[in-house]
Amino acid sequence: MKNPSNNQDQFVYSTGKPDVGYLFSEFQRSLNHGSNNSRIVNNDNIRLARWEGQTEDGKKHSDVRPDGDPAFPFEGASDVRVRMVDSTINEIVANLMTTFDRCNVRINGTEINDNGPAAGGNILMNWLMNKVRPELRNEAELLANYTQQYGWSALHVFWEQEMGTRFQTVRIDEIKALSEQAAQQDPTSPLAKLAEAVMDPAQEDFAVDLATMYLKQMAVKDLKKAIRSLREEGVANIPEQYVAKNLPCAVALKPFDEISFPPETIDLQRARVVFRRTFMTELELHEMAKSDGWDKDFIEEAVKTAGMLNSFNDPNILPSASLLNYQINRNDNLIEIVYSYTRLLDEDGVAGIYQTVFCPIAGTELCAKHELLGYAHGKYPFVVYRRERTRRAIMDCRGVPEISASDQLEIKAQKDSIRDRTAFVTMPPVMVKKRLGGLNKVAPGVHLPVTSPDDYRFMPPPAGETGTAFNLMDRVEMQNAAYFGLTHPNIPPTKTQVTQQNMVNNWLSAWSETFGMTFSLTLQYMEPTEVERICGMQLPQNASEISSMFDFHVKYDVRDIDSAYVIEKLKAITQFVLPLDGGGIIDRNKLVKAAVEAIDPDKAKELIMPAGSASQKVYKDIQSDVGLMMLGNEAQYVENDPAANAKLQYLQDIMGKNQKAQGMMNQDPHFRALVENYIKNLQMSVTQEQNKQIGRTGVSPVGQQAGNSMQSQIDQANAAGPTQ
Repeated sequence: MKNPSNNQDQFVYSTGKPDVGYLFSEFQRSLNHGSNNSRIVNNDNIRLARWEGQTEDGKKHSDVRPDGDPAFPFEGASDVRVRMVDSTINEIVANLMTTFDRCNVRINGTEINDNGPAAGGNILMNWLMNKVRPELRNEAELLANYTQQYGWSALHVFWEQEMGTRFQTVRIDEIKALSEQAAQQDPTSPLAKLAEAVMDPAQEDFAVDLATMYLKQMAVKDLKKAIRSLREEGVANIPEQYVAKNLPCAVALKPFDEISFPPETIDLQRARVVFRRTFMTELELHEMAKSDGWDKDFIEEAVKTAGMLNSFNDPNILPSASLLNYQINRNDNLIEIVYSYTRLLDEDGVAGIYQTVFCPIAGTELCAKHELLGYAHGKYPFVVYRRERTRRAIMDCRGVPEISASDQLEIKAQKDSIRDRTAFVTMPPVMVKKRLGGLNKVAPGVHLPVTSPDDYRFMPPPAGETGTAFNLMDRVEMQNAAYFGLTHPNIPPTKTQVTQQNMVNNWLSAWSETFGMTFSLTLQYMEPTEVERICGMQLPQNASEISSMFDFHVKYDVRDIDSAYVIEKLKAITQFVLPLDGGGIIDRNKLVKAAVEAIDPDKAKELIMPAGSASQKVYKDIQSDVGLMMLGNEAQYVENDPAANAKLQYLQDIMGKNQKAQGMMNQDPHFRALVENYIKNLQMSVTQEQNKQIGRTGVSPVGQQAGNSMQSQIDQANAAGPTQ
């Protein structure tokens, strides 16, 4: 293997010990190149409508102006905040979150034999989404805001396992039963003597040694306390560790704050190194030592840096402004931790993703952990979401503030001018005879010295009208709406829908990749027995099959937000398409499912059941109806029952298997009459559906075989009469 010390780039070969100093220098270079931080701060200022000299009353005051410049055009002139950029981002984020809540996630197999596992995969994915949806939705909203504001952002997709401690109540009777059972199975078993040792104070140390064999993580002092409690009170609370969380996790990352990479990076999956920065408490660091094997010496050094910040500018610290009552510094009592991910070659020349955890300001070569990541998908655990793709590089993306800053300033200028004009019209300057020492200041209500001998009089209001300003603001807002696909009465809906659909497709493409990574991690780290319990079948859980067996599709039609459009679309299908379906190629169950999901996605989750469950429910309903009729009760009849044909087949199957019901058909005229009415009700629904087809095709289909068979049995029973 080539010696890495001879390479200019150290991110090529894997070594047993990482060079933390080199990682730190690359981390600083990835954050501080170009104008990254200034772009972030500038975009923040534009969206939040903040600038130097800003005041709470929305007016200009000379005493807070930067560099001592006096307020212009007069003291107290308009300085309103225009939030067009913020409103634009909020509307886009609302649209994206609506599609996130309503989109359909489907797993497809890559080969013809993958259909079965794909069906099980869909069940597992639905279960997984229900588990992580609340947290995932919060991160999705952050991801949408970050990307629209800064041009791009990323999701960190990883497997998270958290350990917890809970107390288990143990009683002395349970210990005695355990000892007796152990003695019956193996008299020489140490457990056979446990109850006796617990109850004998002289054998307390022996009891502790026995308990330690089975409770290795429990401290000796805690075991002694529990044994004494069992001996004296007959009960003890024993702490036990359990897996509190064992699920995939996706976290939205802010550009050049929570995620960064070297400036030469074009595609994140081909980056030399990717950094994720986070902040932890001292307690969390010690928890990581126990749950994830972090180095204790590293933790001692990292704890010393609590509250300290790396030398680069933190974009989360807001600039001073009179409207802010305090400065935000999230680093108080927190420790800066950086996860670095590099693709390196091992001694056999095989590439893999390596994870190294370090503290950038600890000033030490120690790291918390350095290991092969080992994710089955073989990718960096990040998914990039870009607002636009004008160039290949990730950073070549503009946020909404960069695009709309001048338009927002234009509207601000017009609003300031209208407000200032209104002030002049409401309280114009008063012209008085010029006096010695008078100051020529123009402002609403001020005294304006003049040379005319006339008495006091108001200055004429400014010439012109405000209509031009209002028209200009409307024009700017319309252009902004057309650019970003916002709803506007003067923009053709088709143009808006095309822009929105492209934006949604870009959004869902990122989530499709995210769900693929999430599902891959689930198959890799979840216990096979739990996977089988959830989806009812075994799914492949080796690395090669996980990475290539499934494709993820996440789709949504933005027009489905319009309920009127959805209703018209459903009407067109039912009135024009279904009558043409002579070959029965349309799956009506899927059509009903799609209709309910389009009308109300939230209700669809409650109302729609899987096809197999629906068939089982119909079958059980027929069984229940047959049971009621055998007791002499009338069945509940349904008008225009769409499931009538299936019910007739289920009825024939149930009656054919129930010998008691067959006997009652011959012996009980009342039961026979109830069944006959039941069949007639179902046949009526079938006939009405067939009449529609006869009207279209001109021929009567050969059908009703189940109903005809049942009716034949009834006719035979009626002809034979009751058996004596």
